[in-house]
Amino acid sequence: MFISLLIVQIATILYHQLTTNFDFYPFNGIRHYSAKERRNEAWMNGIIMAIPIILTLTRMPLWIGISGLIWTLVLVGAILSWWLPYLTGVAVYKMSNNETWSQVYEKIFSQTITILPPIKNNPRPNLEHMILHILILSSATITLMYTFI
Repeated sequence: MFISLLIVQIATILYHQLTTNFDFYPFNGIRHYSAKERRNEAWMNGIIMAIPIILTLTRMPLWIGISGLIWTLVLVGAILSWWLPYLTGVAVYKMSNNETWSQVYEKIFSQTITILPPIKNNPRPNLEHMILHILILSSATITLMYTFI
């Protein structure tokens, strides 16, 4: 189970880094980011996702449990930034450039691949992020299962 845990965690960070650094349009909308924004996204989230992997590599139950908590917090962030606006139309985060999440979504993600049906005019998670969120959920779930079962 430990190897499966590591594989899922590593797959999550690798997927994120690939989709953050390479343009796979219309799969992702990274072409609408500046080089600096791509770098910041890759570094910030890369570090956040690398920490649980490093903690897991210790093989110490306490650190693996903290790793599961970190993955859970990353999942909460994904839910708040993508799924809450999709399901309710309510955006929790304030964009740094005074744009609404709907405006940012329209500019960056509206032309990417989406498979979910529209709910009103709410921004829909695109396929790229749905896969990422499944990987994050898997990382959190498997890590917590490994720790507590």
